[in-house]
Amino acid sequence: MSENNKQKAVLSVTEDIRSKILDGTYPEGMALSQVDIASTYQVSRTPVREALQILAGEELVEIRDTGRATVTTISPESFLEKCELRALIEVKLLELSIPLMGTEDIAKAREINESLKKCAPEEWTPLNYLFHEVLYKPANRPLMQNVIKDLHHRHYARLKSFILSHRNTPRSLREHDELIDRCERQDIEGACYALESHIMMSAYALAEQLKAQQLKRRQTASL
Repeated sequence: MSENNKQKAVLSVTEDIRSKILDGTYPEGMALSQVDIASTYQVSRTPVREALQILAGEELVEIRDTGRATVTTISPESFLEKCELRALIEVKLLELSIPLMGTEDIAKAREINESLKKCAPEEWTPLNYLFHEVLYKPANRPLMQNVIKDLHHRHYARLKSFILSHRNTPRSLREHDELIDRCERQDIEGACYALESHIMMSAYALAEQLKAQQLKRRQTASL
């Protein structure tokens, strides 16, 4: 296999496995056999090893000293840490954004929040991300926005079904309304406090529910 073809194989295998992990086709703890993957994609084990190394760098796959690869388990502690990072960055983005917000930005945020109030469950996650993105856009900090986007798509995507089944929708929507009102009044301190509370209160509740779910799964497996 030429170097060019090998890199194409690595990219193809990486993208497909990543997609299957993110959409739940490959669940937490699932073993990823290099032999089986190579057979599935009709490639040698070399591009498979490279693909798994890439996914390990993205914290989607764990490779043990023996070389055995498994889909990583999202720990409640890891989930909370990423939420804390998200809160730090998003609060700073909002602080920078509010003085630059215009009436169009406020109107767009209200429009998206109204859509969230009547959207289908599968539409919630992308619309919720868009709501927050609109609030931070005036800050013009693309690097910080990309970090948030990466956290959202790489981490929250794996928990999408869990979050959808456990989220407190009425509370989230009320908090969105409060956030918009504070932004419109140029209440930077109040808006930043409301945003941090919005992110972290949900994070603490979801982390506890995630912990309970994983404990139940372990207890069931031990029977």
